[in-house]
Amino acid sequence: MGHRFALLAAVAIVTGCATGPRPTLVDTPPVADPGSREVLNLMAGADSAEFTASYLIFTKFGGATTPAVVTQSGSRRSITVGHTRFLVDGERTATCDLIEASCESGINDAAISDVQVTHQFWSRAMENRLRTDANRSIGPGTVTDYSVAGLTARCVAVPVVGGDKSYCALPSGVLAGYDGADLTIDLVTYEDRADESLLATR
Repeated sequence: MGHRFALLAAVAIVTGCATGPRPTLVDTPPVADPGSREVLNLMAGADSAEFTASYLIFTKFGGATTPAVVTQSGSRRSITVGHTRFLVDGERTATCDLIEASCESGINDAAISDVQVTHQFWSRAMENRLRTDANRSIGPGTVTDYSVAGLTARCVAVPVVGGDKSYCALPSGVLAGYDGADLTIDLVTYEDRADESLLATR
C-alpha cells in the first residue's frame, strides 16, 4: 500500500500541460443526423460530471479484455486502463504505471496504445468518433434506449461502410457503451460520486 500512496502523491509535484477548456472544432461540418446530434449533446456534459464508472474494454484485434475505471470531481480526474493510471489535477497531469509504482509528467496515451483507446475514451474521444462517423454515415442513425448499471442510456447506431457503429451516453454525458469494428466498451458500474481514493494526491 505504501507504494500506491507514493505513486498517487507524484501527481502533486508533477506539472504537465494544462488541460484547458474544451477545444473548438475547426473546419468540421455540423452533424445533420438528429439521432447522432442527440447523443452528441449528451456527451458534451461528460467533462463536468461527478462520477465513478468502471468499464470492460474488448480490443477485437487481438481479443484482449482490459478493465478500466474513471472518476472525476471538478478539475480532478483519474483514468485507469489496465495497469496505467492518468491523473489530472487542474494543470498538473501525470501518467503512472501501477506495477512499477512510478509516474512521469504529462499524459502519455502511448502507454495504452495496445488497448486502442486514449485516456479520453469515456468522453471527448468517443464524442469525436461519433461526430466523424455521423458525417460519414450512409444513412440516418437509429436511436434507442439502453438499460445499464441501473440507469437508462441513450444510444445511436450509425450506419457506415462495413456495418453499424453504436454509441451510448448516460444522462450525465459519460460513455455508457460503444461497439465498432475495433472495440467494444461496456459500462459495468456507475456512481454519481467521485472515488477520492483514486483522486488522492497525497
